[in-house]
Amino acid sequence: MSAPDVLRYSAFTHRGLGGNPAGVVLDARGLDPSARLALAAELGYSESAFVEPGAAAGEYRVQYFSPLAEVPFCGHATVATAVALADRDGAGLLSLDTRAGRIEVETRATPG
Repeated sequence: MSAPDVLRYSAFTHRGLGGNPAGVVLDARGLDPSARLALAAELGYSESAFVEPGAAAGEYRVQYFSPLAEVPFCGHATVATAVALADRDGAGLLSLDTRAGRIEVETRATPG
């Protein structure tokens, strides 16, 4: 299996600066929990998101890993994931199934 595409985003930036960095893997199928943990440790961010497609368009399963363990939810990695999905697929409503429950996120394009 080839190495997964890892995107690097920062959520909660001010004019594109600062913020909370997170890794996002938009296609984590085929990565077992130990591979996800190893990749999160390699990235070194407080959390990284691992995304798999859900049953319908706009639905995804998301797992979050710190460098040490899986965590049930991460706000800034959720924002990073939503932006990464919107960059790839276009703006709209997303439904993210996480260990903490289902999170509904709406993305939209803004000028700038």
